[in-house]
Amino acid sequence: MSYSTIVGIDAHARKNSVCALVLETGEVRRSTLSGDPAQLVSWIDENDFPTPLHCVYESGPTGFGLARSLGGEGIPCTVAAVSKLPRRTDRQKNDKRDAEWLARMLACGSVRPVRVPSPEEEALCHLSRLRGEVAADLRRAKQRVASFLLLTRTSYTLTKARWTKTFYQWAGSYEFEQAADTFVFRMKMNAVLRLAERLAEVESEILRIISGSAELAGRMARFECIHGIGRVGAFSLVCEVYDFERFRNGAAFASFMGLVPSESSSGGKTSHGKIAKTGNSHLRRILVEAAGCYSRGFKAVRREDPRVPEAVRAKAEKCAKRLMGRRAALRKRNVNPNKAKTAIARELCEWIYHIAVMPA
Repeated sequence: MSYSTIVGIDAHARKNSVCALVLETGEVRRSTLSGDPAQLVSWIDENDFPTPLHCVYESGPTGFGLARSLGGEGIPCTVAAVSKLPRRTDRQKNDKRDAEWLARMLACGSVRPVRVPSPEEEALCHLSRLRGEVAADLRRAKQRVASFLLLTRTSYTLTKARWTKTFYQWAGSYEFEQAADTFVFRMKMNAVLRLAERLAEVESEILRIISGSAELAGRMARFECIHGIGRVGAFSLVCEVYDFERFRNGAAFASFMGLVPSESSSGGKTSHGKIAKTGNSHLRRILVEAAGCYSRGFKAVRREDPRVPEAVRAKAEKCAKRLMGRRAALRKRNVNPNKAKTAIARELCEWIYHIAVMPA
């Protein structure tokens, strides 16, 4: 689409640096406004820019409220995907230059837009990411306990695995030679217990929301048929992506997840490196964890859900067999386990995409 005026916005919580670029004349007008979208709308109206006019700003911690407010006033706005923007080479960087750079990038077609979710969808994303944050805090707290046991040369031998009921009972009654060590260990264990309670509370809220929304539960049911993806993973996929049809194909969805390999090619030589790690890191972590399940066996017969078409269930079972075979082949080649898990996650993205867009 052709524009007459592009307004680049360097959005912050308290202020917005704006730069209006009039494409016909090359005129540039700048201003520094408050973070209130109403002031930005007033500034655009006062300047009477040539139309059609379009705004653009980077995705980030300010969220999508500005884009929704501008859209409500009839001003189209694009939220640019930061990970897909060209790499800047200028040595001077400030808010005014950032706003102008964004406007010029949109003018030359170098901006990849981010889908703007509705307030309800964004709230569900916040809940999904809260679950990820609490789970990450719990993993770190458990690691601190394990590190302290290693530091004090304390061995736990009652069971093969830690974090079982027996381990918690042992930890609650174990006494170190030094009273200070016992106090430190109890504090670290209390942190684990509190975080485990918080995680259970967040997951309980997720289940409550799922049970109250038939549409959400129906969309999740497709992903729960896939081996390695449970209820929490399916909830995150639906909340974070929502519309899978906005991707051209499974490879585009894998690129959105940052699971495609980086590439350095020159002449006739092509070299692939580590994964790009651009895009949605929250979902990428979930899918890599799900890919770890394919190093173990699976049950081909799963609970049939009447909300899921038979073709979708067959596709999910075919996905499991294919990825199990791929994982076995990678193990036979002695591929590093982490690299193999990432490769499985990359292919899993394609299967998820095709299962999501299959007709009902």
